[in-house]
Amino acid sequence: MKRFILGSLFLALVLMLVACGKEETSSDGGKVLQFGTQTNTDPKIMAQIVKLLIEDQTDHEVEITEDIQASPQIMTALEKEEFDLAVLYSGEVYNNHFDDDQVEFSTEPAKTLEQAQSLFGKKYDLKWYDSIGFSNQYGIATQRDFAEQNNITKMSDLSKYAPDLTIGTDTSWLERPNDGYRAYQEMYGYKFGDAKGMQVSLMYQGIKNDQLDVVTAYTVDPQIIEYDLKLLEDDKNFFPPYEASLVARNKLIKEYPEVAEVLDSIVGSISTEDMTQLMYEVDISGSSTEEAAKTYLQEKGLIN
Repeated sequence: MKRFILGSLFLALVLMLVACGKEETSSDGGKVLQFGTQTNTDPKIMAQIVKLLIEDQTDHEVEITEDIQASPQIMTALEKEEFDLAVLYSGEVYNNHFDDDQVEFSTEPAKTLEQAQSLFGKKYDLKWYDSIGFSNQYGIATQRDFAEQNNITKMSDLSKYAPDLTIGTDTSWLERPNDGYRAYQEMYGYKFGDAKGMQVSLMYQGIKNDQLDVVTAYTVDPQIIEYDLKLLEDDKNFFPPYEASLVARNKLIKEYPEVAEVLDSIVGSISTEDMTQLMYEVDISGSSTEEAAKTYLQEKGLIN
């Protein structure tokens, strides 16, 4: 509770400073738009991509406020018109925002996205766009050599090998009731020879040093590239989907259709593999989020 209160106070202070210091009019006579991001690298990269495209294609400018601790704080700021734009994830709809009779839990990406668009759209008067193209959710990864030698591309393919494999995971996955290890065994019909809970950094070091055979990974973790891992297809849709989408205040995009046009152009344009590579450039190679976003857009021919 104390952490939540401190986080809320921090957000209030940040928003007050933004409100006091922002320009209402851009240098080209447009509007200064406010983009709020969470602490994760992927929404920070997306904020820079949106900023570069909007400033390249319109008269508007974008100011970015980073490191908001939780998505509900961003939603509240959108509702209060303190932020105009953000990135949110479809699986957020299952995180106690709505009564049980309003939400039907599903691991189907399309159904989850549809519920997020409808319920959050009405509650906060915002447009929740279709997926950007990438997801940031739990997955299972193996050493690439092992996967290629045994023609393993999806989680079901691990069935006959699992008794001889050791999986490393963050401790919470071993205990989670709905999408944790016990439910995984029931869905896929196998269990690993050994399951070890540990810190994420140790998990990746373990598979790098051949102490682990399989790990739970978030689908955009840059360590997938760093350690040349194979992310397996969740062919039974076990893990809840967390597809990333841009969100914008309805009032904003009605007033500025040119902004809506830019946001529409981003839908479906950045794959999970693309975002993983972008996060690798930032988190592993040391590029800034702005540098990574700009290089990506230049390579795609979307900005000069």
